[in-house]
Amino acid sequence: MSDPIFIFVVFALVLSAFIKGSLGMGFSTICLAILANIIELKTAISIVVLPSLLSNAMVMIEAGNLRISLRLFFTMILAGIPGMAIGLLFLRQSDNTVSVLILSIVLILYGCWGWANHEFRIADKLIPKLNPVIGFATGIVNGATGSQIFPIMPYLLSLNISKDVLVQTINLSFTLNSLIMLVFLYSMNTFDANSMVTYSLGIIPVAIGVWLGGKVRKQIPETRFKRMVMILIVTLGLLLLVS
Repeated sequence: MSDPIFIFVVFALVLSAFIKGSLGMGFSTICLAILANIIELKTAISIVVLPSLLSNAMVMIEAGNLRISLRLFFTMILAGIPGMAIGLLFLRQSDNTVSVLILSIVLILYGCWGWANHEFRIADKLIPKLNPVIGFATGIVNGATGSQIFPIMPYLLSLNISKDVLVQTINLSFTLNSLIMLVFLYSMNTFDANSMVTYSLGIIPVAIGVWLGGKVRKQIPETRFKRMVMILIVTLGLLLLVS
């Protein structure tokens, strides 16, 4: 319990879960960016996958709008499955340095995009055509790096949908991808019954972090807090890129 790495992992889980509860997204990406500085990315993904499922479930219950999300974005969520398979194949065969490099670039791109906060909008008529493309691309990035927010998050933010529908849709995608990741990690012996018991302990600090984040979300203006998170994401991406 006093091991520095254990303390660092718990800190990463709580901080990422707090941000997840505050914004409804970002747990896996931020947690992986922190952990990848001291832990191999494949091990970090194994630590994150179970707590990620819990954080997704907590936010999905709060957000509602499940039927609307499925009706509008079912093809996007489904297209993430083959993309995920390709990305996971890359993760299995690649050097850890390559995966960390990709993750750092993804973080920097997403953080800069979120900070810009421009008013770009995608026409509703293009959604059916773009859904499978965005889902497939998100699956590839997620499988290769463990990050679940790019390019799906910039895409959803560019659509004329409510905040609750956005949060529900993004967490539906997160949940499906996390389940696929869990099966894949088990198949490549990165995740077994013993490690599942160990990593499941992360559920406790994550539940606390998501709950606290949900409380704070009602007190702090979302735009201001989101910009702070984007600065954090870019900083973590730069640190990974330098290292």
